[in-house]
Amino acid sequence: MKKSFIKIFALITITFAVVACDKDFNTLGSDLVDDSHFNLEEVEVENLKSYSIATQSVQSNNLPINALGIYKDPYFGTSKAHFVSQVELSNSNPTIGDTPVIDSVYLYVPYFSTLESTTDSGERIYELDSVYGYDENAKFKLHVYENGYFIRDFDPSTNFQSSQKYYTNGKSIIDPFKGTELLNNSPNLAQNDEFFISNKELYIYKTNGSGLYVDSAGDVLANQSDVSLRVIKERKTPGIWLDLKNSFFQQKILDAAASGVLYNNNIFKDYFRGLLFEVQEITPGQGSMAMLDFSTAEFKIIFKSSIGGGDMLRRTLSLQMGYSSTSSKKSNSINFLEHTKSLDYNAALNASNQLTGDDKLFIKGGDGSLAFIDVFDLDEDNLTLTDDGELIGSDLLPEPNLVPDDLDRLRSNMKLNKWLVNEANLVFYTENSIMSATDIVEPQRIYIFDATNDKPIIDYYSDPSTNNSDIKKNKTSFGGLIAEVKDENGDVIGTKYSFRITEYIKRLLINEDTSNNTNLRIGVSVTESININTNAYINPDNTQPIVINGDIVEFLPVASVMNPLGTVLHGPSSTATYVDEKGNVVPMKLRLRIYFTKPN
Repeated sequence: MKKSFIKIFALITITFAVVACDKDFNTLGSDLVDDSHFNLEEVEVENLKSYSIATQSVQSNNLPINALGIYKDPYFGTSKAHFVSQVELSNSNPTIGDTPVIDSVYLYVPYFSTLESTTDSGERIYELDSVYGYDENAKFKLHVYENGYFIRDFDPSTNFQSSQKYYTNGKSIIDPFKGTELLNNSPNLAQNDEFFISNKELYIYKTNGSGLYVDSAGDVLANQSDVSLRVIKERKTPGIWLDLKNSFFQQKILDAAASGVLYNNNIFKDYFRGLLFEVQEITPGQGSMAMLDFSTAEFKIIFKSSIGGGDMLRRTLSLQMGYSSTSSKKSNSINFLEHTKSLDYNAALNASNQLTGDDKLFIKGGDGSLAFIDVFDLDEDNLTLTDDGELIGSDLLPEPNLVPDDLDRLRSNMKLNKWLVNEANLVFYTENSIMSATDIVEPQRIYIFDATNDKPIIDYYSDPSTNNSDIKKNKTSFGGLIAEVKDENGDVIGTKYSFRITEYIKRLLINEDTSNNTNLRIGVSVTESININTNAYINPDNTQPIVINGDIVEFLPVASVMNPLGTVLHGPSSTATYVDEKGNVVPMKLRLRIYFTKPN
């Protein structure tokens, strides 16, 4: 199976072990007792029901991570990601001086990358992370324009009482205000008409202060285009480097400074409303897409000016962009997404059935799709659980013989027979016939959440585990990391994702609140970061809102919006199987297994 090269999402195998002793198990309203009095019982919930639903456009303003580029997924279709952001002064009311003359303007946005090695010549070799469809030959056009649309903080339709929301399909509100194209002072087509993502480190070379390259002695090079003679002043990790139009920034920023437009950011952001990044295909479907943190960008105007009639001195005006909830960088931004679904993906979503459930689940980030799972499909008219744990309307079975009333039966067994929940696991297998296709990039983590209450499930909060080398691998006990599936010969035949949802199941089973005596729904999505658990709004103006049992779904995890990947998973009605390394025939259907300890 084709695996992503992306190191930060390196493949991890997750194994949930069932421990047949009492040292680590959790209790439900009972004291710990000696393990000789307990046996372990595995119960597989048979009546799971799950289905997939397209999200359409979703909220995408002020994301901590934004996509830029073009990515063609072999199964899900082609995505284009554009980006617009306000620009701020790093320091209010900066000193510009008299008769400023611009030297250069550049914007540098680093990719996520890891230093792999250093050559004998000193060149540093990097591996890129969170870049999809990576190929230096996959070129596309990158345009950068002045943005003329003011991106608001608050929504005027609510009398400015709530934050403004912008959505993935909202580029049409920006386009009429598109201003001057700002690329570029460089003849290097790799910055514009033949842009591509590269893992090469970037160099800033020494100059004489007037933009001319010098040698190691400080003398101006006769051949300014001979890179081998230049002296490296600074090295930067791989990233987007753009030389912007000097004449525009001379007139727009430096010449206008005396009028007070640089006095503070409120004035400046209304005067200069930011940058619009727009991508365009050269060859249909060709390109690559990078996930970027624009709050780490360097945006600098290099110029000379004098103060009080003194000498012309070299100065730097630093600007900043992107939005960070943990810093002072509050430049409003929007990620615009255009996704052309493949015929197969579109047909699969249209065929999804909430009533009967599906044998395949389709989840995709951005403005893609979610899956929903009804953990217990209750028939409340058939059975009633009394306060004493008695079932009315059916005989209580002495052993787990699960029928459509799993929840009531399990609750009854816990009350009457003193069962204790030891562990509960939810396991998803990928659909190999689809996800093993050439050039498929699988999400390295998926996420489950409480879709009834639009929040993480309790097991997410109760897992404090961290990974010092890679924070995207935090909360490993909660799970969701991709793991290999091997057959009886030890060969990798696919992948799976597993979750520990013990606390979720415990609280559901011991719930004595009759007003909440029904099933809670689990949602499934891709995720860009397990550490981000907030929500984004689904656009209420979508032509087909998500409606489940008459209720409109308003939110989805914001970390799903930030990830362009997708995967296809086996649903609970799938009949696929494989033979594992121990020779056991293992169903690949979606499975919820609960492990109880029972008193002897």
